[in-house]
Amino acid sequence: MEKVEEKHKRMLERYAESQDILDKYSVMPNKRSDYMSILRRITSENATDVRRPKQPLVLKRISDSVIEAYLSFKDNLALREEYINYYGDIRLGKILEDLDRLAGAVAYKHASDANGDLAPTIFVTAAVDRIDLKATVSPNRNYRLTGTVTYVGFSSMEIYIQLQAVPEPGESSDPDPNLVARFTMVGRDKYTGKSSQVNPLLLEDEDQRRLAKVSEQIKEHKKEEAERNLLKRAPSVEERLVIHQLWLETNKYQDSMYESHSMLPSDMVWLDKTSMESVNVCFPSERNVHNKIFGGYLMRLAHELSFANGSVFTRARPSYVSLDDFSFKKPVNIGSILRLTSQVVYSEPENKTFQVAVSADVIDNMKKTAERTNTFYFNFCCPASQVRRVVPRTYEDMMKYLEGRRRDQTGKIISKLQSSIQKR
Repeated sequence: MEKVEEKHKRMLERYAESQDILDKYSVMPNKRSDYMSILRRITSENATDVRRPKQPLVLKRISDSVIEAYLSFKDNLALREEYINYYGDIRLGKILEDLDRLAGAVAYKHASDANGDLAPTIFVTAAVDRIDLKATVSPNRNYRLTGTVTYVGFSSMEIYIQLQAVPEPGESSDPDPNLVARFTMVGRDKYTGKSSQVNPLLLEDEDQRRLAKVSEQIKEHKKEEAERNLLKRAPSVEERLVIHQLWLETNKYQDSMYESHSMLPSDMVWLDKTSMESVNVCFPSERNVHNKIFGGYLMRLAHELSFANGSVFTRARPSYVSLDDFSFKKPVNIGSILRLTSQVVYSEPENKTFQVAVSADVIDNMKKTAERTNTFYFNFCCPASQVRRVVPRTYEDMMKYLEGRRRDQTGKIISKLQSSIQKR
C-alpha cells in the first residue's frame, strides 16, 4: 500500500513540475492576461515595446528541451469531463489542441538562453507532418505526452510528440505509444518578423543521429512533393491513367442532358455530393500569446467537422486514423469569420478507409472575399460499415481526388519511416 501511495505521490510531483514548465514556455495567454488591456495597448498611438537583445546561441542537447505533460483522465474526473464525447470516449480534437500547445512549448524551451529565459523570438506552427493514432485513448487511463526536438535547421525545428499510457502496476515501464505526431515550428524575430536563427542541436549518439536522419528524409520527401504540386505541374502519367479510368467507369452514368447525371450504384458516390460546412466567429478566448487564433483550436474544429462528415458518408461511426501533412499558410485574426468546408476526397473501399479534406477560409464580409488559410486532411476507417467509392465528375474534383491520393501516399511513407525508429 505504501509503495502505491509513494508512486502516486511521485506522479503528482512530476505532474506539478510539468505544469510549471508548460506555463513558463506556454503558447497560450496566462490566466491573468486581459485581452482588453492588450487591445488598448495595440491600438494606442503611444504604444511602445522595450526591445530585448537576443542572447548568444546555445548548443542544446535533445534532453535539454524535453517536456512532459499529463492527461490524468482516470484520476481527474473534472478533466475527463472536458474531454469526453457522447459515446463515452475521448474527444481527439481536444488532444490535437494539446499536441500543438506542447509543440510550441518545446520550441520555446529549445530556443531559450543558457539561463532558460525566453528569447525575443516568436514561434509559429508552420506544418504538421503527420499524426497517427496507433491505439485507442481510454477515458479510464492516465496518459503522458512527451515532446522532443529531433531536428533543427536555421530558423526551424521539428518536434516529435508521443502519447503513452502511464503504466499500471505490473505493466511495462515504457509502453508502446497510443499516438505519435510530428510538428514543424518556425522562429521569427519578435520585432522585425524576419527569420530568427535558433539554437543548434547536439546529437550525442547513433539513435539521435538516426532520428535526425529520418527528419531529413521526411523534409526531402515533402520538398519533392511541393515541386510537383498540382498548381505547378500537370498530373503524372500514372495519375492521368487513373483519371481516365475513373472517367471511363462513370461516363456511362451521364445522360444526354448537359450537366445531368444518372444515379450511381449504391457503392459509389459523387465527390461533390459529400460536402459539409460550418461557420465560426473567432473569439479572443481562443487566442494564443501572439494574439492570433490558436492553431490547435483550428485543428479541433476541422477534426470535429470531418468526423461529422465521415459519419454521414458511412452512415455509421468512423474511427480516426491519422492527420496527413498540411501547412498553416496564413494566421487567423481574432474576430474573423471562419468558414470550414469539408469533402470526402478519396476512399479505399477494399481497406474500409477514406479521407476528408477540410478547407479553412476567412471571410471578409466588407470586401465579400474569402481567403484560404490552410487545408486539413483527416483519414478514417469504418470496418463495421460500407465505405463507398468516391468518384469525381469535374476536372476540379479530379484534382481534389489526386491531391487526397497523394496525401494518403505521403502520409503512409512518413508513418513507415517513423515506425522504423520505434521498432529499434
